[in-house]
Amino acid sequence: MTASRPRTVAAFFAHPDDETFGPGGTMAMLGALGHDVHLVTATRGESGTIGDSASFGRRRLAALRERELREACRVLGLRPPHNLTFPDGGLARLEEETLLRPFVRALRSIRPEVVIAFHTGGISGHPDHRTVTARARTAFDLAADGACWPYLGAPHAADRFWMYCIPESRAALFTTRRLVAVPDDTVDATLDVTRYLPAKMAAVDAHATQKPFVQKLQQALGDLGPVWGLESFQLAEAVTPLPRRPVDDLFEGMVPARDQGTGRPGD
Repeated sequence: MTASRPRTVAAFFAHPDDETFGPGGTMAMLGALGHDVHLVTATRGESGTIGDSASFGRRRLAALRERELREACRVLGLRPPHNLTFPDGGLARLEEETLLRPFVRALRSIRPEVVIAFHTGGISGHPDHRTVTARARTAFDLAADGACWPYLGAPHAADRFWMYCIPESRAALFTTRRLVAVPDDTVDATLDVTRYLPAKMAAVDAHATQKPFVQKLQQALGDLGPVWGLESFQLAEAVTPLPRRPVDDLFEGMVPARDQGTGRPGD
């Protein structure tokens, strides 16, 4: 991805650390290139069980992970996070509109050109991951509909919805756990984020309560560079089609400027 005029990006994830342990290299790249990157995190991560997490108690762990998330966003070059307070581990049981409304409000407030979330399989298969992606995809469309919940803000149409994914060839390197992978030939974008791995690792350090997960990966794999140096995405929604695939720039083919008005560009 090359430097271009600043874009606005909104990423939607379920838990503090998803943005780092997932597409953290891409997040760091976007921040370093001067793009305006916002993060919406649906829970405070109070149900975490990695390392000593469960020993803190839910209230204390939630406060710790909120602070960790703010620091991770800082080192990745993102805006301070929009940290929602929905129940960790319980997102799939919520009424659909319970997540949809704040997601639509966030899209209309942030007004991003590009939206990022996990793949529909949730990478690890976690129900919270899958639920956030499903609701964010629906919100992507509803946010542009002026007849839908007008009290949540002026309609806004984002251009692309990218889903971070793990190609099967790379998932095979993870021997410590099973991942929900995608066929390599279904990947629409692959970004070389090697130069941004120090920022990603700094964000890992910021998520101190969750760091044992990455330490186990390092013990199993040794060098994380071959695993984390490339980050891949599938295109779920697009107004502007890709000029080719796979691309190495999430904005490739998008016009330099576009209507940020009430509907899709060209409406």
